[in-house]
Amino acid sequence: MSRHIAVFSFPAYAHVAPVLPIVAELVRRGHRVTFAVVDEFAAKVAATGAEVLPYTSTFPWATGLGDTASEGYALRAMLAFMGEGLAPLDVAMRRFADDPPDLVVHDLAASETARLIARKWSVPTVQSCPEFASNEHFRLNEAQAESDSAEPPDLTDPELAAFVAHAHRLLAAHGLSDVDTSAGDPGYHLVYLPKAFQIRGETFGDRFAFVGPCFDRTVPPGEWTPPADGLPVVLISLGTSRSREQVGFFRKCVRAFTGQPWHVVLTLGRWVDPAELGPLPENIEAHPFVAHAALLPHTRVFVTHGGLGSTMEALHYGVPMVMTPSQSDQVVTAARVADLGLGHVVSRTEVTEEELLDAVTRTASDPVVTQRVRWMSEQVALAGGETRAADAVESWLRAKVEAK
Repeated sequence: MSRHIAVFSFPAYAHVAPVLPIVAELVRRGHRVTFAVVDEFAAKVAATGAEVLPYTSTFPWATGLGDTASEGYALRAMLAFMGEGLAPLDVAMRRFADDPPDLVVHDLAASETARLIARKWSVPTVQSCPEFASNEHFRLNEAQAESDSAEPPDLTDPELAAFVAHAHRLLAAHGLSDVDTSAGDPGYHLVYLPKAFQIRGETFGDRFAFVGPCFDRTVPPGEWTPPADGLPVVLISLGTSRSREQVGFFRKCVRAFTGQPWHVVLTLGRWVDPAELGPLPENIEAHPFVAHAALLPHTRVFVTHGGLGSTMEALHYGVPMVMTPSQSDQVVTAARVADLGLGHVVSRTEVTEEELLDAVTRTASDPVVTQRVRWMSEQVALAGGETRAADAVESWLRAKVEAK
């Protein structure tokens, strides 16, 4: 039976991308999906067959949140994420007033509107987890706090009081003042990694579907051509988020691999201009963006920031990694990669050119790493991807019907 599913995602590539193949599969199976999305991702959502519900992001993309050690970081982050969580509320309330959803899928970040919608119409929720899942045995926020230098937010700050007052007015305007807005625990979880990669994975029950990576594997014609020189390929990428040390690290990579028996592909993202790297030698190429699905099948080692999405893509293609984490979630992922023998970890700011080259060489030639990556790649394939994710969503929808 066709059902109506509402989807809310934090408006960043790593959060939106894994949901898209699942939405496409649900639409293919005959379900109606309404996806609240910002303009940047609207075309990709429309391509899945879902209804686009446009809204305007309030997140400070242009300026970022600043360094985690800077004064007031924790409060800025709290207000930014809570503000983003309420940004779709107006359009969502209008859209669903006469056509409420049967189930709400929402990101683990900025999920306030999604949870309000679900509670107003008493429908189940599914949390979309582009990071490690959490339960009573492992909590990602606690693991992140061990490597996070940010001071706790000042709960007496006037900015927080002003935001709370704004939120109360917004909820009152929609008749939601009596709806419980506490975080609670979502009924179900889609986790985009295999259970073997999840920290304390053995402690997670049936409410968690570990479906592995869900991403677009299609490669546009002419996206990228492997080098004719036959050199092994090193892919170097720091993801789509902005960080202050990106240019310096990419320059370090150029110095490390100039004249070495490696072909290096740098994917720079939107925040770095290739011209900032200066002239490049023949064995190094730099691009703002190249689909990793075009690169990873030809890659010997992936030097990555440690985003979980990039990590899972590498494991899907059986590529070992050198991790260069910056943010606290990346530090947790990098530690897991090292613990499982899937690669090595270096400091993005402190590693020398010689040490970086050595880390790549060791990772490529380590038979234990090769064996462990091959095993984890098999676990990724067994996880089921978007097909298993859609199966899980449908089973949770059936459970809702049977419970009535």
